[in-house]
Amino acid sequence: MSRKPRELSENGIYHLIARGNDKAMIFIEESDCMYFLKCLQEIAMDEDVDVHCYCLMGNHFHLLVKMNNQDSPARFMKRIGIKYVYYFNHKYNRIGSLFQDRYKSECIDDEAYYLTVFRYILRNPVKAGITRNPFDYVWSSAKDLYNGVNITALGYTFDIMPREELINYINNYSDDVCIDVDEDSHITSDSEATSAFQAKYVNTRLIDVRRFDDEAKKIAINLLHNINCSIRQISRLTSIPRGVVRRLIV
Repeated sequence: MSRKPRELSENGIYHLIARGNDKAMIFIEESDCMYFLKCLQEIAMDEDVDVHCYCLMGNHFHLLVKMNNQDSPARFMKRIGIKYVYYFNHKYNRIGSLFQDRYKSECIDDEAYYLTVFRYILRNPVKAGITRNPFDYVWSSAKDLYNGVNITALGYTFDIMPREELINYINNYSDDVCIDVDEDSHITSDSEATSAFQAKYVNTRLIDVRRFDDEAKKIAINLLHNINCSIRQISRLTSIPRGVVRRLIV
């Protein structure tokens, strides 16, 4: 069955999401986020795309963009994907796809919904339990509202709502509903799991567990399991197959 053609936005504005394959982490270290943002900035400039806001989460990212050439965002997203996957696979000595299926997209043709999506993206770390204040999260464009333009183009946004009013709008609790990735509901969040792991394994990444010997790997996996991480979550955070994780849990 052929895929349904994507709807095109009348004003070129889209909410875009891409997630790691099988919910795997796509941003493991800070340098990964930095490289992704470098790619985003370069490709956006080359493709004549204004990035209005962004948020990089562990296994997915959100973008709110305006395609100034009125084209579909498909080429833009493909270029970002190709460049980042090449970097990621080379760095972590892996092969194959990194992102799951096609990216998700929705057209933003209404100013009220535009503001809803803008707030939803920047409050994603709050929703995930990573932070209580969206402006404390490093890997989103929330800080651009205070510190001036970095990657983002905010002229359109400020025409709809002035800066101070927009900051208050984002800070206010909301139960906005927009397109998103389908996440498992975990008792322990990814950030809590990472913190608990690094409290014992200082300067060690979760993904490095896969290189531990069997006994050390078993201890690390059970540490995560004992703080109520699910088998699927442990597998996703460590890139260890679920069958292996299940076998090592005692």
